[in-house]
Amino acid sequence: MLKGCAMTEEHSNQQEDFPWTRKSLPLSVINPKEHFDRPVGPIEHEDADECAIDIKNIGWTLGNDCPYRCTHCYSMSAREKGMDFSLEMIDRIVGQLALNGVETVNLGGNEPLFTNGPNPRNTLLPQIIDGLVDAGIIVGLTTSGITGLHLERDHNAQWRRLNDLDISLDSPFEDEHNANRGAKIYKQAIRTLELAKEYGLDHSIIMCGMNWNFTRRHLERLVELAIEYDAHIRINPIKPVEPAHMDSLLTAEQYYEGFAFLMEHCSPVDLGEPPIAAVTDYQKAKGCPCGRTSFRIHSITPDGRIPVSPCVYLHDYKVGDLRTDDLYDIIRSPQFRSFRRRNANPDLLEGCEGCGMLQQCRGGCAGRSYLHHAHETGQRSLFVRDPYCPRDIAPKQTFPQQPTVPTDKRLVHMDYLCTWIGKPR
Repeated sequence: MLKGCAMTEEHSNQQEDFPWTRKSLPLSVINPKEHFDRPVGPIEHEDADECAIDIKNIGWTLGNDCPYRCTHCYSMSAREKGMDFSLEMIDRIVGQLALNGVETVNLGGNEPLFTNGPNPRNTLLPQIIDGLVDAGIIVGLTTSGITGLHLERDHNAQWRRLNDLDISLDSPFEDEHNANRGAKIYKQAIRTLELAKEYGLDHSIIMCGMNWNFTRRHLERLVELAIEYDAHIRINPIKPVEPAHMDSLLTAEQYYEGFAFLMEHCSPVDLGEPPIAAVTDYQKAKGCPCGRTSFRIHSITPDGRIPVSPCVYLHDYKVGDLRTDDLYDIIRSPQFRSFRRRNANPDLLEGCEGCGMLQQCRGGCAGRSYLHHAHETGQRSLFVRDPYCPRDIAPKQTFPQQPTVPTDKRLVHMDYLCTWIGKPR
């Protein structure tokens, strides 16, 4: 039995034409730590069918410690420092992933170096990388820079076993990035980009798109950096895990202008943002991957549980304990099945029925839809449509039609979460 558990600078401050302003919001129902005590996320439309299970790509949040306090963090408010990892736990988790056919793992969430507290000497990251690679699983890593630097210097053999690396920047401008991270770490990120280029390791600059950093000035500089360091660009529009995140949301205009700019200057590698897949008429789009091809292993809890959720952002849907539960059963839990029912039945979402872009969009990003709806209405539901619904917004920007993506490229964030990846031309 499972255990419950913008292209113009003016847009960065323009909120009056956008419905998600804090002053109009009710008190949010989201309590990020409620999942420690009980199952939270609603199980909906239990009589509906679901899409097929094809779990391949997952993320794993290592440890409970991080030296930084990024304003947009999606996990700090929903975790508590708990037990450290042990080799026995690692073996159990790796064994479960291999048994269930997982192909890629991204190590991130916190700085993945800190598996066992803030002292790098106590890290079990090298053993985790070795265990996964030895099991035939492709491994990538997301870092602000510090994990990459330590790994390359102190555990070079494991550094060389990585498939790809994501280096996070909140801004391509040093002062802004450091201010948002609460630490002077921009140079660490740049040095990690240099190392990845030197070693021939596939690498991406990942930026969380917010209303202050998704402007033309920022994106032009981001493309320049990516060209300089031969990097991909990956964009995650901010998901409002906390009510305060609603202040940082992209306006609809920013969202479409920003991605139109990126599509103009980059060749797409993954079109995992469902509204962008819809407006480009991307023929291979299958909607949100959460619970269908991907899931997230979360931080170990104070009482030693290692829960899993279909979506990294939706702590309400955490379920099970990988220390004791079989992953096969977790993937078939009511929490995961709700996500697959949403993907299979987007016509059940209010406003989606009959939409000509339904095949590509399928209601959009499940996590973003759930969180926006919860903050706006005080109600929890997966069966609501994406706030960037392309039919509602009818973006005026021009997008390329029926783009193709490379079939010989494998990055751990491809078909893992709702994200966009491109390579500057």
